Amino acid sequence: MTEFLKQAKEYFYNKEYNKALEIFIKKDNYYEAGLCCLLLKDEANAKKYWDKNKKGCLGCSWGLAVLKLINLKLDTKTTFFQTRAFLEVYLNLFLENNLIEWAQNMVSCCDFFYTANPESYKFIARALFANGYFDLAAKFCKKSLQIFYCDPEALLILAQCQYLLGDLGNSLDSINRTLNMVDDYFPAKLFKKILLQEIEKRRKKPN
Repeated sequence: MTEFLKQAKEYFYNKEYNKALEIFIKKDNYYEAGLCCLLLKDEANAKKYWDKNKKGCLGCSWGLAVLKLINLKLDTKTTFFQTRAFLEVYLNLFLENNLIEWAQNMVSCCDFFYTANPESYKFIARALFANGYFDLAAKFCKKSLQIFYCDPEALLILAQCQYLLGDLGNSLDSINRTLNMVDDYFPAKLFKKILLQEIEKRRKKPN
């Protein structure tokens, strides 16, 4: 990777999208240029750059689909691997950049994404959890568990959501279910230790 592209990525991660865009355009990095434009709410130029390489770039064809999905147009099918690679990333980016309407529209397309990749509900749950939407994240974990009822990661996220929402009893039930599936799942073991400490702390707290 050239120093220019390293600088562009630093700009991107610092949300200096205009500066990153200048470098990506000069280096013909059309996918990244389109993504910068999208996060700057410039849908027209995002489409322009993604159109340049839509046949040779999985990300560009995904981006073009997203431009429709954020406007609730469900006429472009995403693939299994696109959905796995990009759904959570884009939802995170929209939430981190306060593009709430786009995030809401992406979430409302959950059943559409499910047809491409059945794990989509969990991908959405992870992004919502990472951004503090614990109630919604719990809802999507439950939807995911209706399909993949033996998914320890989804159960762990659900347990963490329940904990953060103050529902310690159900959180303990969820984490016990997780460990009954995979008894050496370290993140679950660590979380259960924290949860039991909190339950004990509350038990000892005077009324």
